[in-house]
Amino acid sequence: MDKLNILVIENESLVALEITQTIQEFGFNQVEYVTTPNMAKDILAKNPINLILMDINLGKSINGIDLYKSLDIDIPIIYLTAYKDNSTISKAIGTNPLGYLIKPINSDELNALLRLAQYKISTQNNKIELGEGYYFNTKENKIFYKNRFIHLGTKELKLLKLLILAKGNFVSYCTIEQEIWGSETISSSALRTLIYRLRGKLDYKLIEVENSYGIRINNLNLT
Repeated sequence: MDKLNILVIENESLVALEITQTIQEFGFNQVEYVTTPNMAKDILAKNPINLILMDINLGKSINGIDLYKSLDIDIPIIYLTAYKDNSTISKAIGTNPLGYLIKPINSDELNALLRLAQYKISTQNNKIELGEGYYFNTKENKIFYKNRFIHLGTKELKLLKLLILAKGNFVSYCTIEQEIWGSETISSSALRTLIYRLRGKLDYKLIEVENSYGIRINNLNLT
């Protein structure tokens, strides 16, 4: 199974340390903890985290549910909280969490949820790695950079999916015009502008341009 890279977000240092040590005792060694939203954002930007455990009560500035929404990331989450009211639970459910643990945390329940998370992550087949930190989620029809969602326009998304289907091979400009615009008459600059916009939103190294023929996703090798 794939390894879990776990981030614990808990504003009380001692509690965060205790949870981290408990997780490590279960055999999950790749685990870090932070105590503030800014620290969490920094870790998520730099490390390949694939599971978050977060307290809903993070202090006065922001709660865990709103923080998770604001991050706009594609990472499973388990909420930790002392709140049992229906309102809080309903808000948490709205973010589609992997689980919800009531404090004080039962270690057996925590272990079971971690094993479930490990299984789900290891069996995911809806992510296509594009290189340079980018991947495409075929289930959500979205592209992410280091787990952060990148918004694409309708034609930009069509072009990206066309390049993914080509599996690293060049797609000719003629094919792109036919697939994106069909029989519609377009100006000579429309295609260039579309490619420019897409490359601008992604790493320029990700999409290779052959001026006389077409474009491709560089080093993409799908079987």
